[in-house]
Amino acid sequence: MMRRLSRARSFAIIAAVGGNGIDCDAVGFAGAAKYREVAERLRDDILSGKYAPGSAFPSVKMICRRFGVSHLTAVKSIEVLKQLGLVRSRNGVGSFVSRRMMTIGLLVPMMKQVEIYPPICQEISRLCQGKGIAVDFADISYTSAECLPGDVVATSRRMAASGVSGVIYHPVNFVTGAVKANREALGVFRKSGIPVVILDTDVFPALGDNRLDFVGVDNFEIGRFVGQHVIERGANEIAFVCWADMNENVRRRIDGVVSAISQKRGARLLGKHIFKKDEGMLERRWRRRLPDAVVCASDFVAANVLKLLSKIGRRCPREVLVTGVDDVSLASLTSPSLTTVHQPCISLARTAFETLLWRIDNPEAEKRRVMVAADLVVRESTTR
Repeated sequence: MMRRLSRARSFAIIAAVGGNGIDCDAVGFAGAAKYREVAERLRDDILSGKYAPGSAFPSVKMICRRFGVSHLTAVKSIEVLKQLGLVRSRNGVGSFVSRRMMTIGLLVPMMKQVEIYPPICQEISRLCQGKGIAVDFADISYTSAECLPGDVVATSRRMAASGVSGVIYHPVNFVTGAVKANREALGVFRKSGIPVVILDTDVFPALGDNRLDFVGVDNFEIGRFVGQHVIERGANEIAFVCWADMNENVRRRIDGVVSAISQKRGARLLGKHIFKKDEGMLERRWRRRLPDAVVCASDFVAANVLKLLSKIGRRCPREVLVTGVDDVSLASLTSPSLTTVHQPCISLARTAFETLLWRIDNPEAEKRRVMVAADLVVRESTTR
């Protein structure tokens, strides 16, 4: 069962992309036709560097010969590439590959550590490909925690020097020096006049700067909604558990849980715990007395809570309810399967992408703060 958290708060997405690449209908042509396939293959040739910027592009006749298509099909395929800004024509001379292709920087330092980030990055890359936009993606997610802040700043400088058109940036979290690294990286982009969309993690309270566009989920609403859910299932004493630290997202989720608790007489928050530090204490405490529910900051944390409960012979959901956030593959594989909040990865990617394109075209417009709707997925861990 899925329940929608946000109401009329999601951002309208208008993307001229299809499931496998460009959607030629969205750039002015109707009906399924061969020119779609031809345009996509020629687009891939351009993006791969087969045709260099400024070089002559194959003529209509050459395209007809290469793909075995009609003159009209070849003309339509070139028109699609023109619409995408990949090709331009000179009267009496022919077609040429555009000299400068838009490039978007994708800076997501923790991509390999968090399961929701790869699908977000993959969707952004797919959208860029469909629009004929190059992606500058630096995979620094294997960098050690000590080196990560420095590598993020160095990457921001390299992206700025290369002249990216805009950046989708997921801030550094959970490492020493994260706030300083975020401030320096964003300062590099600001100094270079490069628009930035912040993705998923709200850094503005820590930096004291709210001049940038933000796309994410409403973490306060997530916490409140999960809190209401376990209270409706009979919980009065609720513990909150995160993994190793509390960033702004986690703090907002706690605030949401507290808000839900405040609406129920007799309900109370039975502690805010960091699992990596408090596991031994939680084991001793929960052997003696369990809370009615454990609300976890992520599915990974919830899986470790379930493991601890099993170790001490406590049963979920009969004795205690457990929830997570993210709805990664782990959530359906735990025993019992995990009630969690589904992170709308594809919607987050599309909204961030469209917001950045809008910002590039509207550099002086007011900032946007876009909250994408999320859903509660109810499974066995809260079903008695």
